[in-house]
Amino acid sequence: MTRRRGFTLIELLVVIAIIAVLIALLLPAVQAAREASRRAQCTNNLKQIGLAIHNYESTFKVYPFGKGLTYTGSVPHAAGYARWSTHSQLLMFIEQGNLFNSINFLLPPETPGMAGALPFMPAYQNLNRENMTASQTQLAVFLCPSDAPPITGWPGANNYMANQQTWSCDLSENFPSTNAPNEVPRGVFYYNSSVKPAAVTDGLSNTAYFSEKIRGTGTANPQTDMLVFPNQTTIDDTYLNCQGINPLTAPPLTSREGMSWVMGEMCCTLYNHVAAPNQNTCAAPNFPGNMANMAMQVPPSSRHPGGASLMMGDGSVRYIRNSVNLQTWRALGTRNGGETISADSY
Repeated sequence: MTRRRGFTLIELLVVIAIIAVLIALLLPAVQAAREASRRAQCTNNLKQIGLAIHNYESTFKVYPFGKGLTYTGSVPHAAGYARWSTHSQLLMFIEQGNLFNSINFLLPPETPGMAGALPFMPAYQNLNRENMTASQTQLAVFLCPSDAPPITGWPGANNYMANQQTWSCDLSENFPSTNAPNEVPRGVFYYNSSVKPAAVTDGLSNTAYFSEKIRGTGTANPQTDMLVFPNQTTIDDTYLNCQGINPLTAPPLTSREGMSWVMGEMCCTLYNHVAAPNQNTCAAPNFPGNMANMAMQVPPSSRHPGGASLMMGDGSVRYIRNSVNLQTWRALGTRNGGETISADSY
């Protein structure tokens, strides 16, 4: 009689252990490959935005504004922060002409509620809910695939921010800061801006136009929160005081950053060059007068390890390390600062 020989329990355990080791060795490589693919898609999104900006400029001979004018003087009960973003002006050039044509720009966008630990930018709706559908339309080109899914209940989220440069929230040529009267906007996209390529004297390849930022989830998280800090009057004081607060204990002004691509605000569609990528984000709600006096530090951030992607004025996308020299980073943010920037410095 022939005896049938099977595997012993020890042999099975050895095989299982070997398979587990192989999976453990393979998993990081698979994850790295997936992240490389997601990062490539993120880079492609920024390039599409860059192409749209140049097509916009070719059509109108000027770059789109960073924040549109407020409607408080023309629409009863309009919220000052319900104003259109750079992104809304680019729709025609990212194959979203029907969406653009559906928007009534005589009225504000619809906005989500942004409150965190303090009352902050409550949800705004037009009387007859005009612009509701457009404001809550999710566009894949505005989402980085490495980030978490958008918050449930408001699908119009955004990961890509335009470069405002200055620490002063609403600063513009016609809207100066009384706290810092010598501060001028040196970015490309800011409140009611109308910058032309000729004004980018530092060179398109040396000037940042867009970057990425991790979206908040609605739950307090030091990595994504916009934290409350005391108001400041210079870029250096803004940096030192924002960096000096403890993100684990500072109250969040909002935990919903990036919640809306239509909203022309630093909580959703703009960043600045006060601090290098992936540092604290801060806002000072206790500012005097108007928001040209409001200090903010809003650096880029990303889920990609070690830095963030930066789209330059020439449409190229570069990966900027978290360890970039601060002065180099600030020089990349200005369009006309006259700085000399070496590519090997970042």
